[in-house]
Amino acid sequence: MAFIQQANKTQKQDEDAIIPMSPTSQCLNSSIISLTILFVVELETILDEFEIVDFINNLFLPTNARFSSIVDVDEKSVPCWKKVNVRVKDHIVVPIFPKDLSTMDYDKYLSEYVSKIAGEQLPPNRPLWEIHVVKYPTLKGEGSVVFKISHAIGDGYSLISAVYAAFRRVDDPSLPLALPNISLRANGLEKRSCWNFLPKCMNTISDVTWGLFKLLGLEDSKSAVRSGKHGVEFEPIAISSISISMESLKRVKSKVGGTLNDLITGVIYYTIHLYMLRKGDISRGKSMNLLVMFNMRMLKGYKNIEEMMKANIWGNRVSFVTVPVPCMNGEKNVDPLYFVTKAKEIMKRKKNSFFTYLTNPFIKLLTIISGSKYLSRYVHTNLKNTTAMVSNLIGPYEKMAMAGHPVSSCYFIVAGLPQSLTFTTASWMGQLRLTAKMEKNFIDSQLFYSCMKEAFENIFQAACGGEIVLEVS
Repeated sequence: MAFIQQANKTQKQDEDAIIPMSPTSQCLNSSIISLTILFVVELETILDEFEIVDFINNLFLPTNARFSSIVDVDEKSVPCWKKVNVRVKDHIVVPIFPKDLSTMDYDKYLSEYVSKIAGEQLPPNRPLWEIHVVKYPTLKGEGSVVFKISHAIGDGYSLISAVYAAFRRVDDPSLPLALPNISLRANGLEKRSCWNFLPKCMNTISDVTWGLFKLLGLEDSKSAVRSGKHGVEFEPIAISSISISMESLKRVKSKVGGTLNDLITGVIYYTIHLYMLRKGDISRGKSMNLLVMFNMRMLKGYKNIEEMMKANIWGNRVSFVTVPVPCMNGEKNVDPLYFVTKAKEIMKRKKNSFFTYLTNPFIKLLTIISGSKYLSRYVHTNLKNTTAMVSNLIGPYEKMAMAGHPVSSCYFIVAGLPQSLTFTTASWMGQLRLTAKMEKNFIDSQLFYSCMKEAFENIFQAACGGEIVLEVS
């Protein structure tokens, strides 16, 4: 509570402050590309709009001044964040669904509703966020809350961490939610060796060259998962997801080695292969790449939300690497572990490069030379020219509650990406939720869902044998 009181005091002192808008934030809220993050929280009990008003005023708004700011320009016509008085009720939406439907039907309505609001722009004349309170049961809970927040306010890690900071532990609300230690140093990414330096430099040159080709217009091939349509970010979307127990993932990881991210990348590779096989599309000879996002905060390995808040984690501190997708002739009997092995090999090589560390300095230099509009084109082109984007968030261990309502499940998506297919993963309390957002009238979401489910089941069987209960939604 002391943290919230201090935040309120600071907010009052800085009521008229003008906060500079970073080039990256300008880039992600422009006419060229505008991204929003939707965080879907399913609750065990129904939350009403009166409780959400109290939650926003006392817990959500105090986490950062950007939640109480609009985008404005200063005397030099440079975009900035300007503090305003927030009319909380303007930011709350309570949708009305048909009455007396089954839980399965309401679950579909929630997914369709999230898809609908993902395609709607946030009003520019008020702070760039909304909270949607859904009072209907789903397969995961009795009610849901959807946070819709502009990516300009911060990247997924800082935004979701702010949301988590407003939540409480069910077992002891006085304690902060704990995060897994995600330091990349612990995984050896920072190890230095004279023998490793030369190949690392060569890999860096290769990655930079490939990045320049993408920037200059080298596009991935059209395929069953990439329409290549101009303006695909404005097309209707569909959402499919599966939940996998972390215990199952750890069992596979212990058998095949590598990291959890390697395994998830292998599942994504295999899912794409299965879907293209079902659609009669052959990947051999095509150029297919994933744009995998990395959060540079992982270098510091934060252990809890409060520690992150004290470290001023706000903003967009992400890097990315282009990861090739294994292409095949359409073989039906491929060893499922082949895709995990390929993911390990490719990701190991990508980690043995300085490219990830060069992304942010390059973005700063690009902004200084050409301005934020060219940076927007750079980001848009990199996304548009690749097959899919992959982003992940690591959530807390403990069961959490929102305004006293225990959370049963959660996931997130990024809207506004110029791609037919994107993947997001979110781990929480022993479960990992793999979510695919896809171009609705191009990719068959039901078929893609079954391919995601089959991909992990086959990988688990090949690595561990025996049966597995895979939680799906």
